[in-house]
Amino acid sequence: MRSNGVRVQIMERIISALSYLTFGMAGVVWIIVSYIVKNRMSAFCSYNVYQSIFFAIFIYILSLFCSIVAGLLGAVPFLGGLINDFVMFFTQTPVYFGYTLWGLIVFVIVCYLALFSLLGRYPYLPFISDVIGSNFRR
Repeated sequence: MRSNGVRVQIMERIISALSYLTFGMAGVVWIIVSYIVKNRMSAFCSYNVYQSIFFAIFIYILSLFCSIVAGLLGAVPFLGGLINDFVMFFTQTPVYFGYTLWGLIVFVIVCYLALFSLLGRYPYLPFISDVIGSNFRR
């Protein structure tokens, strides 16, 4: 597979895909191992590892923010019941194979990211890839 004219090794693709599938934990381990053995990560591996870590942090912060906003709006009369029903449907009601709607969205995004990195391509997420591309790519 080629990615921007550069051949990507299979090990880099596997590490990148595992990093997405573990929400950045495999990437953190790979960064530590690369630092210990003084091996510089390739641009492809670095991009995917940092993007997976940033994506996991972004999902966590987004979930935290939404739960705080839903908690605050849930206390508003007449609006609270509607907000609570929406949150219950979006985050706790199984929609497809036991996944909630929120879980299904995250699952599809993670599968897209892992598949593209396994194929040796740079996966793109609108905000996250722009931040990673401008700050971490060598």
